[in-house]
Amino acid sequence: MEMLSNRSFILRTSDGQRSRLRRLRNGVPQGSVLSPLLFNIYFHDLPETTSRQYGYADDLAIMLRRTTWSAVEQGLNQDMGIFAAYLRKCRLQLSTGKTVSATYHLCNREAKRELSVSVDNKRLEHQLAPKYLGVRLDRTLSYKQQLEEVRAKVTARVLLIRRLAGTTWGASARTLRISTQALVFSAAEYCAPVWSRSPHVKKLPASPAALTGSTVSNTNGSWG
Repeated sequence: MEMLSNRSFILRTSDGQRSRLRRLRNGVPQGSVLSPLLFNIYFHDLPETTSRQYGYADDLAIMLRRTTWSAVEQGLNQDMGIFAAYLRKCRLQLSTGKTVSATYHLCNREAKRELSVSVDNKRLEHQLAPKYLGVRLDRTLSYKQQLEEVRAKVTARVLLIRRLAGTTWGASARTLRISTQALVFSAAEYCAPVWSRSPHVKKLPASPAALTGSTVSNTNGSWG
C-alpha cells in the first residue's frame, strides 16, 4: 500500500533550487522490483484478440499471421481497437508515439510495404526494423542490423578497455577483468540465443576479449 498511496516527490537542481512538494496519484515507482508484478496483476484480464499476445514486464506486442495485406491490416486494426477500449476502461492511455507496426516476410518485392494500422483515428508509425526488448528485428529476421549495432557497441567499449590497459601504467588485472565482463561481454552476449544462428554472426569477433589483446579468466577456463 505504501507503493500505491501517499507518494510524493520534490525536484532538486544542481544549483540548489527545489520545487514544491508534488503528490503522485497514479503509477508505481520506476525501477522497483515490485512494479512489474503489480503491472501483471493489473493487466491479468487482458481481452482476447485474434492476434497472439506477447509481453515482458510492461512491453506488450501482438502478432497476426495472414495470407493477404488487407487481412493483416483488418485484423490488427480490430485488435488495437479492443486494446484501446480496454485501456480506457482501466483509465490508462496508450502511448501511440512508442507503438509501431512492422512486417516480417521473405517477399522482396514487398520489402517496403507499410501497414496501415490506426488507434483512435491516429495511424501508427511503421518501422522496417523496430527494436523490441533491446533486439533489432528486421523484416527477414536475419538480425543483420542487430549485429551491426552490437559490433559498433562492443568495438567502442573495447577501445575504452584498451585505454585502461597500459603496459607501464593502467588498471589492475582484476579491474580489467571486471570491466571487460561488465562492459564488453554484457553487450556482446545479450540475447545471443536469439541471433546466434544468424548468417551475419561473422560481423562479431569470435571472442569479445580477443579485441582487447588480453586474457580474461572465468570459471570455465579463459577467454583468449
